[in-house]
Amino acid sequence: MKTARLDLLALDIDRDLGALHAMFSDPEWARGGYMTPTASVDESRERLVQEFGDNGGWTWVLRVRPDEDAAGVIGVFSDQGSSIRGMSWYLRRERWGAGLMSEAARAVIDHLLQQPSITGVEAWIDSRNVRSIAVARHAGLDLVGRLPRTHYGEIAQSVVMGRAAEPSDPVTFGISPVLEVHDVAGTVRLLCELLSLHVHFQFGDDFARLGFTEWNGQSGLEVRRTTGEVSPAAVTVEVGVLVDPLYDTALAAGLIESTPPEDAPWSRRTFTLVLPEGHRLTISGPLSGA
Repeated sequence: MKTARLDLLALDIDRDLGALHAMFSDPEWARGGYMTPTASVDESRERLVQEFGDNGGWTWVLRVRPDEDAAGVIGVFSDQGSSIRGMSWYLRRERWGAGLMSEAARAVIDHLLQQPSITGVEAWIDSRNVRSIAVARHAGLDLVGRLPRTHYGEIAQSVVMGRAAEPSDPVTFGISPVLEVHDVAGTVRLLCELLSLHVHFQFGDDFARLGFTEWNGQSGLEVRRTTGEVSPAAVTVEVGVLVDPLYDTALAAGLIESTPPEDAPWSRRTFTLVLPEGHRLTISGPLSGA
């Protein structure tokens, strides 16, 4: 493929490894992209193979005409059996700021979404990486979700940017679990303080709807007052912060039946928050290690 300034060639690891290793091993490049630099050529090769090695050949290096060295790389992840394909892009630091990756991403994503086996593409980007988010937006990707992540032991978040081959409005907007409680105001106050939830609507002491941000039009949690017997619910709440301090706060609030944090096999750290009525909220966040 060609764009106004670029030639996009299929990745050839033997041909392109030197230029890409110079990028991957650059500490300033890694810091600016919230990544970890590679320590050797073999490690750079392994990164390319692991990320793109089984993706059906959909990996391209960028050449800025007339230069014949790779200025960066863009492609989809190795096939995970889904028609929504994850992708990533990397550009050498000296090429930042010229709009080159935006130019490449638009061409590549337009091409990918014409493939019958791909119904959409998505990119997971550190929420602080404003350059990469700008690339995604230029290529027509919108914010579709968030995920917790750990970088150098620091807790951050990945924004999930996505674009469908055939955009359509969802049939279901969200799912809102209902907690029946004896004290709506007290439960709302506890959950807002502990999980930084926001009150979207409250009807006296009988009902409240809580959301993850102050914005409307999202999934949330409904709290309803009951004077009868409660059937305890089980709800999982994803957070983007360490869960251990949240557990300490829960204990300080008197929720002594809550179970302590532990690492789960699916790369999350969780604990179970038990409300007075017996509702069990599993709080799931990023691992605390580097």
